[in-house]
Amino acid sequence: MLIITLQKRPLRGLFLFLLLSEIILTNQKIKINNIEIQGNTKTLNYIIQREINHHISSPLDSIMAEEDRARIENLGIFSEVTWEVIPIDNVNAKLVYKVIESIQNIPPTILPAYDEKTGWSVVGAFLMTNWRGRNQSLSFNASFGGKDTYGIIFNDPWSFGNHVSMKIQIDKSIYKHNFLEYNIEKDIMRIDFGRWFGQFIKTKIGFSLESTEFNNEDNNNIKYNYFSIKPVFKYDTRDIYWNPKKGILWSNFYDFKKNIIQKKFINFFWKNSLSFYKELFNSNKKLILAVNTTYKFLWGDKDVTWLNYMGDSYTVRGWKLPNQNLYNSNSQKFRFGYDLIHGSLELRKEIIPKFITNYGTEFGLLGVMFIDVGIISDKYIDLNKNPKMFGSGFGIRIPIPLIHLIRIDYGWGYRNQKWNSGSLHWGILHKF
Repeated sequence: MLIITLQKRPLRGLFLFLLLSEIILTNQKIKINNIEIQGNTKTLNYIIQREINHHISSPLDSIMAEEDRARIENLGIFSEVTWEVIPIDNVNAKLVYKVIESIQNIPPTILPAYDEKTGWSVVGAFLMTNWRGRNQSLSFNASFGGKDTYGIIFNDPWSFGNHVSMKIQIDKSIYKHNFLEYNIEKDIMRIDFGRWFGQFIKTKIGFSLESTEFNNEDNNNIKYNYFSIKPVFKYDTRDIYWNPKKGILWSNFYDFKKNIIQKKFINFFWKNSLSFYKELFNSNKKLILAVNTTYKFLWGDKDVTWLNYMGDSYTVRGWKLPNQNLYNSNSQKFRFGYDLIHGSLELRKEIIPKFITNYGTEFGLLGVMFIDVGIISDKYIDLNKNPKMFGSGFGIRIPIPLIHLIRIDYGWGYRNQKWNSGSLHWGILHKF
C-alpha cells in the first residue's frame, strides 16, 4: 500500500481526498511531474532549487522531500519551510515547497549587546542576510563600550559553483583582556574559501594578515604581526542546524600563525569537536539527547598572552568568569592553561515548538538540562594530573531571526567534593 505523508499542510477539498484515496486503493505509485516553489518574495528561485534533490518524472519519495525541506531551512533565511503533494490526476502530482521568509535586513540600528569576555557594548549595525535575494550576507558594524569595533563582512556560500564559498572580513577591535592586565588592539584582514564534497563533507581554508597589540599601564607592550592559515574540516550529517534532532557533527579547526615582522614566534592551534544528536521520543514536542567532546591543543610558542581558561558558556558552565583579581590571586590556578579537554551532555526539550507569529517572525522555547566536565593544563601530557571541573544546571533557548537563537544557562560548578554558588551564562547559538 502506498502511504503519502504530507508535512504540516492538510489537503483541501473533497476532490483531492478522493484522488488520493483512489491512488492508495489501486496501489499505484504517484509520479511527480512538476516541482514548484511558493512564498519567496525576495529570494530568487534558483537559490532554493539548488537545494532540491527530488527528481521530476519519478515516484514520490517522501524521505527525499523531507531532506530537501531540511536543506532549504538550513539556509537560515526562512522562518518556516514545508512541502505538500497536490494531485493532478490519479497518477500524476506536483510537489510544492512553501517558504516563509524571515526578517533578513536590519536598517541602521543601535542596540545593546553582551559578550562574556568584554561585557556590555552599544552596537550600531547595518545587516543584510539575504542580499539581492542570493543568500549573500553583508554587514557593517561598530560597537562602543566593553568592546570598540568597526568592520565589514561579506559572505557568499555559493560564489564559484556548487557550495564553493567566499568570505571577506576587514575588522578592527579594541578591548580589555578579561583576566590579564592588558588592553588589546587587534586588526584583521581575512579571506576564506569553502568547498563541500557531497552533502556531508565541508571544508574551508582562510588566509589572514593580523596585528595584535597588548598594552598596559607599565608600557610593557607586546605586539604580534603575523600571517595566519586557518583550515577547517567538518563531517556534518545534522538534519536541522539550529536544533538538530539526529546526526553527527565532527569538526576540526586548525590555525597556523607565523610572525612577519617584529616579535618572532610560531605556533599551531588545533580544536577538535565531536557531537552526537538523537531524538529520544517521536512527538510534537521533541526530546533530544545531545553529547559533545572537545579538545584544544597549542604547540609552539606559548607566551602568557596565548593563555586559555576553563569555566564559561563554551567550556564548563556554572563557574564565574575569570577576571584580573581571580587570576592574580592564584586561588584557581587549575582554571588556566594552554591545552584543554571538555565534554557536555544535554537534554533538550521543546516547550513551545517554533512557530510564526502574527508579525512574521519565528518564536519558540527550548528547555535544557546539562552536565559539563573539563580539565586544563599547560601541557596536554599533564592533563590527567589535574582534578576535573564539573558543571551542571539548566537553561533556555529562544529562536531569533538572523542569529538563529539566544542561549541562557544557569549552572553550579563542582570540584573536590564542593559546589560553588553558581553562575549565569549568556550566548548565541547552542554550545555545540
